[in-house]
Amino acid sequence: MSSSLAVFLGGYPHPIRELFLKTKELLETELPNSFQELDIAAKMLAFSYGSGYKGMICVLLPSQRGIKCSFSKGVELSSKSNLLMGDGKKTRYVEITPSILKNVEFIELVRNAKRYYEMTSGE
Repeated sequence: MSSSLAVFLGGYPHPIRELFLKTKELLETELPNSFQELDIAAKMLAFSYGSGYKGMICVLLPSQRGIKCSFSKGVELSSKSNLLMGDGKKTRYVEITPSILKNVEFIELVRNAKRYYEMTSGE
């Protein structure tokens, strides 16, 4: 873990830090070669394949009570099990729990977000 990430997570309870790191590990596996940008002011870790919002796949948002994985193009993604929540114009999020990290539908959602980026970015 980088020192900046350790500082970032330092203010959160131990179970939140552990869940955050497990989620980060899963996203690193499912989004190979993605760029990670830690935005301490915004309290998020972004995973992207390009610059700016257009290249963003998802962000991890920790809080004192939990973690959300917010998908930048969440409206365009489908979730048969209604994992996606929220009513933003473009984004939707999933409340992360240990069981969600093992949920095949969540993993497929991450893969679909990557595929959607690849289809719409011309790469």
